[in-house]
Amino acid sequence: MTNRCKLFVAPAVLAIYASAEADIQRRTLPSDSPSTVVIALADGQEMRCAVRSWDGDGLDGSCGAIRWERLKSAAALSLLKAIVAPLDARGAADGAAIVLSLEEPVAAAKSSATPLVSKAALDWAKRNGADAALLEAARKEADAIRASRSQRLMAEAAERVMRLTPEAAAFSGAPLPTLKPDEVAGVTAASVEAARALLAKAGGSATLHESDHIALLAESDDSALVQDAAALERFLRDWRVHLDEVGVTISEQGRIPVVYPSDGDRWRQLVLAAFGGDVSKQGESVTIYPLIGDPPVARPIVIVKPEGDPSRRRYGACLGLARAILHLAGTTDRAPAWANEGLVRVMAERAAPAAAMDAALRKPALAALRSGLGFGPLLAAGYGDPVWTNDTELARAMSYVFVRWLADNSPDAVLRFVEGRRLNESTEQRFQRCFSMPSGEAAARAARWFQTND
Repeated sequence: MTNRCKLFVAPAVLAIYASAEADIQRRTLPSDSPSTVVIALADGQEMRCAVRSWDGDGLDGSCGAIRWERLKSAAALSLLKAIVAPLDARGAADGAAIVLSLEEPVAAAKSSATPLVSKAALDWAKRNGADAALLEAARKEADAIRASRSQRLMAEAAERVMRLTPEAAAFSGAPLPTLKPDEVAGVTAASVEAARALLAKAGGSATLHESDHIALLAESDDSALVQDAAALERFLRDWRVHLDEVGVTISEQGRIPVVYPSDGDRWRQLVLAAFGGDVSKQGESVTIYPLIGDPPVARPIVIVKPEGDPSRRRYGACLGLARAILHLAGTTDRAPAWANEGLVRVMAERAAPAAAMDAALRKPALAALRSGLGFGPLLAAGYGDPVWTNDTELARAMSYVFVRWLADNSPDAVLRFVEGRRLNESTEQRFQRCFSMPSGEAAARAARWFQTND
């Protein structure tokens, strides 16, 4: 049977790297006399540790597992001198490779200017019996370890950032396929099947309420949910008209599943099952993009945070559906984080004003602006930058008020900016084209306006 959907959408950051670290075999110290050393970490912390084993990745001992990148090169050399047996030529050469990997390589034209710590590591290996061949192998091994470590650190950073929101994931940017009329039912069935499988994975099941373009799955048979499905249908149709007016077409990909979990615990389980996310980092809903259909295509599923207030729940559903709409409009690559987060909140707030989210978002944003914080850092930041990782809620609020200011002044320009990407056009060039001013000028004008207006 063909696998029609894959539920986990996080990048495969735990993939097996083409790493030379495996060439440095793990060495286990004698169990009756592990080396006890003081480890000086790069962040200034010191810990006393009984080292039991080490390899190209790091060491293990009474202090747990510690990767070499947590140490500066001099500290790593000092530690390796303490745990490598005297006259162990290969062990010292491998240790030297680790130390060299922690320092920036020297350009070929300056090869004689070996960094002092690296030179000391090579001299140490030589004194312990490493010949010229072992030393040359250590230099090559250092390059391989450095490259592999860089790959791993980038992948781990991408995984951490994605836990802020599934929207932080990388998308191909390729246009979605155009479905033929006789393909729509099959794609819809596969999407609903994927949503039900996700619910089952989290220990739940749901009643289905359908409209022309929405498949609302709720862990309740409340007939009032039919009204929610109808409201979401109107929301999608209205924005399809708006996008069409600026020359952007939504690619029909069957009904969009919108999942209403029964309670906070199910919400937590769904977010964890969907992309390994932490609900404390999420907003009112998440939109995921599992690979659905044959051939597999990244199609949206919306999961809405449970709310006692029906207006807030409606807002959360519209927010998640807004993400899905923008994914299906134009190309599937993402706008800058501020635009990606701000526009969907403007769209949802206008559809569900009773949720009072405009006031809720303006309050922290206005306080920040009136204390001297500007929009500049936000416009320059991606999801992985401190603006987003340190205070995600404030970044979302600032994004909302900035996009709201842009939309109030140039509503069509906002849609063109988010969906009107051109080949080889920078973000700043696109901003200038759509808003007829540099982003810095817009940031300054918006900040001045909010400093005196609510």
